Amino acid sequence: MPPPDFTSPLTFKTFNTIPSTAASPPPSSETYYLLAEIKENLSLTRPTLICSDLSSTSFALTWSDLHASPHASDVDFKALGLKKGNCVLLPNARRTDSSDEVKQGKVVIPGGKDEWQGKSGLRVIPGKLEKVVEVGQDWEFVIEEGEGKCGNCGKEGREEELAKCTGCRGVGYCSKECQVKGWTEGGHKSTCKIIKTFKEIWP
Repeated sequence: MPPPDFTSPLTFKTFNTIPSTAASPPPSSETYYLLAEIKENLSLTRPTLICSDLSSTSFALTWSDLHASPHASDVDFKALGLKKGNCVLLPNARRTDSSDEVKQGKVVIPGGKDEWQGKSGLRVIPGKLEKVVEVGQDWEFVIEEGEGKCGNCGKEGREEELAKCTGCRGVGYCSKECQVKGWTEGGHKSTCKIIKTFKEIWP
């Protein structure tokens, strides 16, 4: 299944366009995503990541039940990929506005230390926001139209004749030479993990 339409503002909302926690919840049949890049980790007593969304709006990502020791120290956020330069994808996120004009609004992740991932649906996409969006918008060209073609030189061949990338299993190559060139010169090194994660999120 291909990813949703990355060009749709109804599917990929910004912090200011997701519903507020003060408003009525949207219909359960509606699925939208908040996509943002982690810019800074400000975790002290409360785990807090500063993120920047598709409109370059900054907001805080916090955890409701991980605000005090020992819970905060029990979770290795870096090991989970929640580190500067990676992206977070949150389905049906809701915004908590700040009453203080100086402070940023935030998105609060619910749940205790062993359940917040399941409760929130939070996923990490390994890559900068610009590259993640680029892969999402080019998905049809890179993956679907690229089937049966070498991901480097474009040579056509049967799928079984092309060696699939062992990382993402999404791009094939006609030779070892093309695979090496595709990884370095073709930029697959920066997109491989993103493609793999997309295929896990939208199988």
